[in-house]
Amino acid sequence: KIMKNFTLIFSLILIASSSFAQNYKVQKKESKLSWTGKAAFNSYTLTGSLNILKGHLKISNDTIDELEIVVDMNSLDHEIKDLKKHLRSKDFFEVKKYKTATFKLLKPSQIKNRKVLISGFLKIKNKQKQEKINAQLTVEGSLITIQFESNFDRTEYGIRFNSPSFFKKLKENAIADEFNLKGSILFKNNY
Repeated sequence: KIMKNFTLIFSLILIASSSFAQNYKVQKKESKLSWTGKAAFNSYTLTGSLNILKGHLKISNDTIDELEIVVDMNSLDHEIKDLKKHLRSKDFFEVKKYKTATFKLLKPSQIKNRKVLISGFLKIKNKQKQEKINAQLTVEGSLITIQFESNFDRTEYGIRFNSPSFFKKLKENAIADEFNLKGSILFKNNY
């Protein structure tokens, strides 16, 4: 009887803990990240892609407790080869030296109606800044997709090439300080 009670209590603890905390691992191949940069004084835009290196997510009830995404900066891509080379150079992201960019959750973020405001530290070129990102969650069985679109100021991460904020006389060659990052990141429950 004591053994039966112990087994019952142990089972209840397992069920309770599994309903409170779920760990998910990023699915690199199914996840998508795209960036868009634009000219400062006209409507010219360029869009390319990035790949995720690794990441994890921990959710308990309706709260994201942990979230970390590591982006492979060597994957920075664009169909124009010269532009891709330039973006990977010292003028921009200097990917030979700074091989990754990371986003790490700062504090637990509550999910309401599949929406969440994620507050965390974004680190690019070894410069770290707190950012807030509005995201949407979709749950399908053991899979969670986080979708977002947000703007970031590249100059705050030391990327000042042709910035109108730092080079006042630039006109047609000026590149907007803000770039757009759009993502659909898939996580799978690792039981």
